[in-house]
Amino acid sequence: MTTGVSGPVDPALLRRDQRERRSRIVRAALRSLANSDYERVKVSDVARDAGVALGTLYRYFTSKEHLFAAVFLEWQEGLKRKLAKPAPAGDSERERVRDVLHRTLRAFQLQPQFYRVLVVLQTTGDPYAAEIFQSLDKIFAEIVSPAFEGPFDEDRKAVFHVLQAVLDQGLRSWIMGRLAIGDVYARVDEAIRLIYDHPPRVS
Repeated sequence: MTTGVSGPVDPALLRRDQRERRSRIVRAALRSLANSDYERVKVSDVARDAGVALGTLYRYFTSKEHLFAAVFLEWQEGLKRKLAKPAPAGDSERERVRDVLHRTLRAFQLQPQFYRVLVVLQTTGDPYAAEIFQSLDKIFAEIVSPAFEGPFDEDRKAVFHVLQAVLDQGLRSWIMGRLAIGDVYARVDEAIRLIYDHPPRVS
C-alpha cells in the first residue's frame, strides 16, 4: 500500500523531535512484528501503538514495505551487535564462519517472521524500501567478516556471497515448508566443508 505522497522526510534532515517520533514508529512496528506475521500487522495499529496519527506515520514511511524495511534494518543492526558479543568462536576461519552462520540461522529460526519480511523486500516496488534493502547486504557482510582471517578481500567476498546464497535459499525453502530447519543447517555446513576443503586462496 502506498499513499501517493511525493516521498518521505529524509531521516538525515529530521529535527530531534522528528527523529524520536520516527524511531518510536519503528520500535512500535518492531514490537508488532515480534508478536505476529508481516501479513497480519496493520499499519494503523502501529500508528496507534506509536502514539501518532496514521497520516503522520506516512510522512515518514511511504508504504508498509518501506516501514518494515526500516524495521528489518533495526532488527539486523541488533543482530549485528548481539553476534559481536561474544566474538565468533573457533580456532580456525572455517570454525568461526560456521559459528556466525549458525547463530544467524538460530536468530531466524526463533523469529521466522523477520525472514518473511526479507522475502517481501526482495520484490518490493517501493523505491524507498528498495533503497534500504540494498543496504542490508553490507550489514550482513559486517556481521560475517570478523570471522575471516586477514582482510575482507575478493576471495573472501566470493566465499561470503556463496554462503549467503546457500543460507538464503535454505531459509526460503524452510519458511515455504519444503525443508526442515535441520537440513538448512546441514546445507550450510556442507557448503562450508566444500569451500574450506578445496580453498582457492582462503585459509
